[in-house]
Amino acid sequence: MDSGSKLAMTAFLLLAMLSFGVDARLPVKSIVRGPDCVGKSEDKVYNKRVQRLVDILVDETKNVKKENYNDYSYVHSYPNRDIGSVIGGATCDRQLWNLDCWSCLVTAKNKLKDNCGHTHDARIELADCSIWYKMIN
Repeated sequence: MDSGSKLAMTAFLLLAMLSFGVDARLPVKSIVRGPDCVGKSEDKVYNKRVQRLVDILVDETKNVKKENYNDYSYVHSYPNRDIGSVIGGATCDRQLWNLDCWSCLVTAKNKLKDNCGHTHDARIELADCSIWYKMIN
């Protein structure tokens, strides 16, 4: 096959893929904003709540379809304590498959952990997903 035929075949295959709506997009994991980290926390119980909250957000968000995003929020609350409850949320671009949403959120979670450690409030936005949490009284 000569180079002109190869070029024509390649162009035909690309057009065919586009006409059938093949989406070869993979989740982009570049940071758009953050991580923003506020208030160092030395409270081990609170830090475990934050870790549990973020784990829940990562696991549940991929399954909750809203208009243009997978969106999930959660309150990890303890009414018997004056301080230490935490609220958080996560979103994914709805065009992502569940596994890609989960993968993006795992990346965001790890970047939060590496850059923020144990904080009262944190937020990170990647190109296809975001996670945030905040201490509430």
